[in-house]
Amino acid sequence: MQSRDTASLESLRNIAQALRSLVIYLVENNLDELEINPKNGSQNPVRVIAEKHGIALDVLVDESVKRGLLKPYPVDMLVFCPKCGSSTFRVRLKCPNCGSLNVTRNTLFSHVTCGYIGVLEEAPRDSRGRIFCPKCKQELLKEGQDWVKIGVNWRCRDCGTTFAYPKPLLECVACGAKADENTLVYRQVYRYKVDKKIASDLYAQTFNKRVGEVLAAYGWTVTPVSEIKGVSGIPKNATLLAERKGEKMLVYNIFPREGNVEEARREVLNALGAALDGAFNHLILGVKTPTQVAKMPENVSAIEGKALEEVIDKLRDKLAKEKH
Repeated sequence: MQSRDTASLESLRNIAQALRSLVIYLVENNLDELEINPKNGSQNPVRVIAEKHGIALDVLVDESVKRGLLKPYPVDMLVFCPKCGSSTFRVRLKCPNCGSLNVTRNTLFSHVTCGYIGVLEEAPRDSRGRIFCPKCKQELLKEGQDWVKIGVNWRCRDCGTTFAYPKPLLECVACGAKADENTLVYRQVYRYKVDKKIASDLYAQTFNKRVGEVLAAYGWTVTPVSEIKGVSGIPKNATLLAERKGEKMLVYNIFPREGNVEEARREVLNALGAALDGAFNHLILGVKTPTQVAKMPENVSAIEGKALEEVIDKLRDKLAKEKH
């Protein structure tokens, strides 16, 4: 019983970690929607995230939908190999009577000019691919004008059966398995619209957690804050309050919420303005957001990076240098 509970907890942890990685991928690439298509295979970034954390792709997608992060809508129906799940096939046509692949298509046509009726595939062709009427030897030019298609049927060269439609036989390129319309997996393919507000809120939680963990590792006590009063008494917005041995530092974790880069830049300017009205030190951390200005206030440090982990690494390096 204990081992089952342990496995269940491990699975929940893996799902939570995969969701965090997915949120980071969505926000840092400013994605509005995703196509999660098995055709992409190992190149599918969402599949890579799922496999990295030891969970199935379907589990990660389902959990994302449950939390409102992704909203599905159908875009296609595709066939997949019943053995390996690939959607890449070599397609062959076989006789519905005997199963032979030795089948031929017969397109019945009429040459309007001379009245000839025959099989188009049996009409003579030259080296340039031009087709000629077997009766009057004139070139068959434009379909619907000087010649018309009457109908199409198929014939098996082995058993002689004539039929309207051959049966498809699909050979999976990936594993070699053969399948037909009765054994193929036929499944709907979805695109997923990203709820950018939910994605941004979840990203902010991860951002705050990662920064808090790094600061705590260097002796800081970290408390979430929404605003704090400056020397003037005017409330200032911040993300975290870090305290250590009587020293206080306001931390601003900034990134383009819902892809809004201009708003993120305004947050940086507001943080710099708050630093001029406070006795605390201030730390501005920007993901995909410029944080540097020509003249930085003395009580302000700023770190920027293209990704959350880059900012975290730079913060860790800064704290390690200060410790020594």
